[in-house]
Amino acid sequence: MESTCINCGTVTSGTYCANCGQRVTVKRLSFREGWNDFWARIYGFDGMLPRTLRDLTIRPGKAAVKFIERNRVQYYGPVGYFFLMITLLYVVASLLGIDMVDFLKNAADTGLQKPPKAGSGQEKFMQETVRVVSDNMKVVSFIIVPIQAFCSRYIFFRKSNWNFIEHMVLPFYALGHLYWFSIASLIAFWLSGSFIPNWAQMILGIGYFSFAYANMFTYQNRVKAFLKGFGVYLVSQLALGLLIAIAIVVLLILNPEVFELLKPSNNL
Repeated sequence: MESTCINCGTVTSGTYCANCGQRVTVKRLSFREGWNDFWARIYGFDGMLPRTLRDLTIRPGKAAVKFIERNRVQYYGPVGYFFLMITLLYVVASLLGIDMVDFLKNAADTGLQKPPKAGSGQEKFMQETVRVVSDNMKVVSFIIVPIQAFCSRYIFFRKSNWNFIEHMVLPFYALGHLYWFSIASLIAFWLSGSFIPNWAQMILGIGYFSFAYANMFTYQNRVKAFLKGFGVYLVSQLALGLLIAIAIVVLLILNPEVFELLKPSNNL
């Protein structure tokens, strides 16, 4: 039976409009209908979100390949998923009453053999650095993606047929998915006041990225691809560290007051 789409006016005979995707039969608003619509938005068409979560956990490389090969129905887009997870991290922190600046500072302190002395210039510098990182989390997290894509495309997987932009798909997915571990760390901090050790987070990140690249580049030996994935992770982290070091040096040159905070006389 033909009907007219209430959104675009196209005559259609299916369940959904072939022109815009609007459902032909829409029930009147009610609590039940609103609830069903909410979960439809969360899960997407045919369980898009659960499938994305499942496949990024057990076969992240295959999920990235499907998206690169123009399959836009099965999974959330990599960029959208990446920013969704960062947003979810801050939502969870807000619900638990955790200040992200304090959380990041305390997490950084646990990774230091000797945290900065209270009231010292180093502590003030670290607090300001953590505040800037927290306020610009999306930008800071985004920077590593093109670095990893560059390492993958032009250093470790040069024989792949994908371009630079396509090599950004897996880093977006993988970095976004690792935010589940950050959320778990938030919950652990809320429950016990302790952090998941930095070494555990590092091992998980290295292992997951290496596995993801081995799962993605199946045209070569699995062990070789795994080691190359480790190389992508390691080199990109070193490159990011170098960029941060350069930024700090420039900051010290342009802002003498920041240099004063780090002088030994202000950190006794």
